[in-house]
Parts: sequence; C-alpha cells; structure tokens
Amino acid sequence: MNVKGVRKTLEWPVLWRALVIPAAAAIAVPALATNAQAAQRTVTGNISWRIMDYENFGPNTICNRGLTLNPSTVTSGTDKRIRAWAKCGGEIRVEVHYRLSIDPNGVIRVTEGKVELYEGTSEDTTDLDGTSAFANMILFPGASGTRSIHVQNWAEGQPDDKADVTLTLRN
Repeated sequence: MNVKGVRKTLEWPVLWRALVIPAAAAIAVPALATNAQAAQRTVTGNISWRIMDYENFGPNTICNRGLTLNPSTVTSGTDKRIRAWAKCGGEIRVEVHYRLSIDPNGVIRVTEGKVELYEGTSEDTTDLDGTSAFANMILFPGASGTRSIHVQNWAEGQPDDKADVTLTLRN
C-alpha cells in the first residue's frame, strides 16, 4: 500500500471542510442580519359577517356586516393581537380574535384564531354560547389568505343563532 496515496486521501477532505465552513459562516451572518432588519410588514384585510338571530315570536333577524381592518404593522419580536366584532338583532355579538407574528423573512403567521358568538338579552352580553377555532394562516410577502368560519349557539342548542364569518388578510 502506498503511504503517499493514503495521506493525500486523508488530507483532502480535512482541507476541503476547513475551507468551506468559514466561507459559509461568513456569508450566513450578514444575510441573517439583513433579514432581521427587514422583518417589518403591514397587514391589511377585511372581515364580513352574516349573522342570524333566531326569534321564536316572529321572523329571524339577519344582519350583514363588513369591516375594513386598520393596517397593522408587525415587527420582529412582537406579536399583535387583533379583536373585531359585529352585532345583530339587539341580542347577538360575534367576535373574531387572532394573533399576528412575523419571521425574519417577512412571512406573517396568523395563529390563535377563533370566532365567538355571544347571545343574551343585549348585544353587550357576556353569555358565550359558541366558539369556533380556525386554521392558522401563513402569509408570504405580497400574498393573501382567507378563512371562512361558521359558529352557532351550541351551548343552548339553538342552531339558528349563528354566524358565517369570512376573514381575508394581506401581507
């Protein structure tokens, strides 16, 4: 066996790794710093509600509501919690809740999404009768996403007290 050949075989991979690792580290560090500085995005969107308030003494009340959301600026390291609501028939309030966060590449994550239906003697009731969670959204820069959520009065077994909510967000 040739000792020179074995030495060259052993030295080449060691030298190659030593050259590649510092070069990769030098390139990766500035790239991460640049992305971290750019991690601020503005989220816009709208919500539409179709709410039905069941009445046992006459026709049901149906309300269509819409809201253009105020732009929300999301910055790395901070989360934004959003809450919006619509009311109908003097007895129902439907609330939409979600959390916005951002990754270093400007991708917005929409998490902890839920829609709550409150039904009682006034629109300001604290009687929570239905909740529906909705799937997380991932919004790449320049992209949008939509969720359609149904919630109804499960607590009192009244399926005609209900709401269909459409949430659209843009990054």
